[in-house]
Amino acid sequence: MTSRRHVLLGAVAAAAIPLPLLAQGVSNAPVVAGGSVIPQTNVIDSLAAAGGFNSFLEYASLAGAVDQLRGAGPFTLFALPDPAVDMIPAALRENLAPSTGGSGGQRQQGDMVRLQALVNMHIVPGRYTIADFSEQPVQLRTKNGNVLQVTKVANGQLQIVLVGDAGFGVGGANAYPPASLAGPQILASNGIVLPVNRPLIQ
Repeated sequence: MTSRRHVLLGAVAAAAIPLPLLAQGVSNAPVVAGGSVIPQTNVIDSLAAAGGFNSFLEYASLAGAVDQLRGAGPFTLFALPDPAVDMIPAALRENLAPSTGGSGGQRQQGDMVRLQALVNMHIVPGRYTIADFSEQPVQLRTKNGNVLQVTKVANGQLQIVLVGDAGFGVGGANAYPPASLAGPQILASNGIVLPVNRPLIQ
């Protein structure tokens, strides 16, 4: 069976994200106090430059969100590193992206509605840094219309949960513990990226 990820990532790298940016590592970017990357480009290209977000970039490209995230913004992107995308139930991942299979190797269409919903659950209009969540729980409405609640807990870590019942209804996914940060915030010219360690789905 052909690996969907390898096929699609090649297309994403060639068409959606400039290759020079993919070649850059976060370790080569200038850093300011608190470990945040100095903003030099938009959120989607900053994410590509950071590395380790290939699957999320693939989904954003397939969902048609790349041009949006290169736009004026501002956006707060709760981005999923590759290990976090792998935590999405396998049946849902199979349903989201197009695949090659069946007789004659025909390309099967993915569920674009659910794919766009998943990506938009991780995009919040506005610019919110870690400092904005320092005192009390904050509720943010995503591009998909869902509500995220961000709470600073005793150890100083942030917890992010999708509240309400507007999730995917994926068996077992609503049993996930709250997401937390999976790395330093990445500042961008049109917003900020907050990497999270779990998918924000129910």
